[in-house]
Amino acid sequence: MNTINNVGLGVNAISPVIAKLNTLLADYQVFYTNLRGLHWNIRGDKFYELHGLYEEYYNEFAEKIDEVAERIVILGGVPANSFSEYLKQTGVTEISGVSDWREGGNHVLATLQYLIGSLRELFAVARQAGDHSTTSLATHGIKSFEKKVWMLSVYLKE
Repeated sequence: MNTINNVGLGVNAISPVIAKLNTLLADYQVFYTNLRGLHWNIRGDKFYELHGLYEEYYNEFAEKIDEVAERIVILGGVPANSFSEYLKQTGVTEISGVSDWREGGNHVLATLQYLIGSLRELFAVARQAGDHSTTSLATHGIKSFEKKVWMLSVYLKE
């Protein structure tokens, strides 16, 4: 049995990284779907700014979803690819029919804060495994989400 994967990392050491990446994939997929719903359903005086923001976010998450799934494959894993699997693994709350700008904004803010914590956990597990590419993926996500949290926090204090 091969104990080293194609990119030179120990299969046993990388197994927890793949598991964390699959959880992150589930989180991103559910959040992506939530963002689409918020984009479609937003109403009121914040419509124009939030309709565009949610679209920007879900387009970004579409790319992140692909990045995470490909990383799983690169490491020798199999990415989850059904919503029944995602809903079993995710820590993101599924929402539906939210049209209130403040409720939607608070959901996005809370989800981004949750994702920062998840990425910090992924970073620690990947670092332990010597997986520099996954630590980089986690670091870039943390940096991006921290800025979004800051901006949304200021916006929601209006």
